[in-house]
Amino acid sequence: MASTTPTENEYVTLESSDGFQFIIHREAAMLSGTIRNMLSSAGQFTESTEGVIHFRDIKAVILEKVCKYWYYKARYLNSVTEIPHFEIEPEYALETLMVADFLDT
Repeated sequence: MASTTPTENEYVTLESSDGFQFIIHREAAMLSGTIRNMLSSAGQFTESTEGVIHFRDIKAVILEKVCKYWYYKARYLNSVTEIPHFEIEPEYALETLMVADFLDT
């Protein structure tokens, strides 16, 4: 039976500062430049070997919104039709923007 390396895995686990885990498609997570660098740098980051990324400063409510955005972006990336608005609640807008900037999203 052939073994698979973590870089071949279809999913990656993102863990928020408050302990919530989000298991998302690696392809969606790779829309983040920061995560792409972590996962594709062979041997430089433990994240690339374990497939788990811990975010000490990102709360679950914000990380969930960013994960949803990656799926939204992947779905409409090459769309030729009108793209629906991606809703962000006003009370989370600033923090979501700061996290998106950090994650190079």
